Amino acid sequence: MENTVQHTGMNKLLLAVVLLLICIGVAMVYTASVAQYTKYDFEPEHYLIAHLKKVVPCLFGILIVSKIDYGLWKIFGRITFYVGLAMTFGSLFTEKVQGAHRWFLGIQPSEILKLGLIIVVCIKLSEAGDNIKTLKYSLIQPGIPFVISIILLGLQPNFSMILLISGVVCFVMIVAGVNMKYLGIAIGCVAPVGLLAMLVSPHSRARIMAFFAEEGEMTASSFQGEHALQALGNGGWFGTGYGQGIQKLGYLPEAHKDVVYSVIGEEIGFAGTITVLALFAILFMQGFKIAQNSSTRFGRYLAFALTMSIFFNFVIHVGVCVGLVPTTGQPLPFISFGGTNLIYCSAAIGIMLNISRSNAGRKINEPYTSESSLDSSVFRNFEFTRSGV
Repeated sequence: MENTVQHTGMNKLLLAVVLLLICIGVAMVYTASVAQYTKYDFEPEHYLIAHLKKVVPCLFGILIVSKIDYGLWKIFGRITFYVGLAMTFGSLFTEKVQGAHRWFLGIQPSEILKLGLIIVVCIKLSEAGDNIKTLKYSLIQPGIPFVISIILLGLQPNFSMILLISGVVCFVMIVAGVNMKYLGIAIGCVAPVGLLAMLVSPHSRARIMAFFAEEGEMTASSFQGEHALQALGNGGWFGTGYGQGIQKLGYLPEAHKDVVYSVIGEEIGFAGTITVLALFAILFMQGFKIAQNSSTRFGRYLAFALTMSIFFNFVIHVGVCVGLVPTTGQPLPFISFGGTNLIYCSAAIGIMLNISRSNAGRKINEPYTSESSLDSSVFRNFEFTRSGV
């Protein structure tokens, strides 16, 4: 059968957009951290320098990872998953920070676990072949690492991360063409348990109750969310001016992290927020394009899942800032201050850049997939040149 997949070189547009977002992040961390360095009597450049110390290695990391054949992640991914599990388990014995055990040795292991889990699930789905509709490959094989992960994340607790990875895993399973009956039953069983766990946890229950509180009723859990909305309202069309925002001066305790999108809205205005939205839209479109053009199932599923993980991260952060979801600790990818999420996003972009290379993944061998199995896949209109079709 003639190959219709269009091979291209490394996706330079994706790389350019990511570099622009990182530059915006450097500028916004500098202005948004004013209350933090004042509070702790640091130098004005303290958080800027700390952020740059993370940005520079991540830039090199993107380039290095982009040159590693993504087929090797069938090995590295499993190692990453086990390391993430071990570190997430270790975090349960650390001191709570803002009501949760989310840190271990100065990093958030949930980000490492997220990357490992996504790769492992994509490996399982890509190796299913014509067995994708069976209970074993539709549910059990991808479900076991997923359940182990959400149990550990629930013990932290880190429910925003659970929702994020749940969405990614469900979507990539749908894309792979799993048996929807099995997936539906699994969601029906797991979702009520997750909701109950969120309501039982004092940490998450307080944020949920604050989100549904009557308008004008300010609580400790809704304080940052309310002022994030005020910051966006203050910005108007073109903002108050870079460095001139008011809400970051003590009203947004995590202005340089959890609600940096609101600082952009206040200081750069609608023009700034729409620019950021446009850049992310291009990023997501290029990610899906890379998934569509990959010539292996593993590459397609992995590029799609990594793109969706950044998408959900983006949606949760912006959703908090505009008052559509309860306050969480999810950063804005590439822009918020912090190291672990930036490392994850950089690794994800590096992997996608490698998948976009025309000569990548040539050593991957995958089971034969018949036309009947392809009919249930989102990628059914594209041929698998290395999967026996």
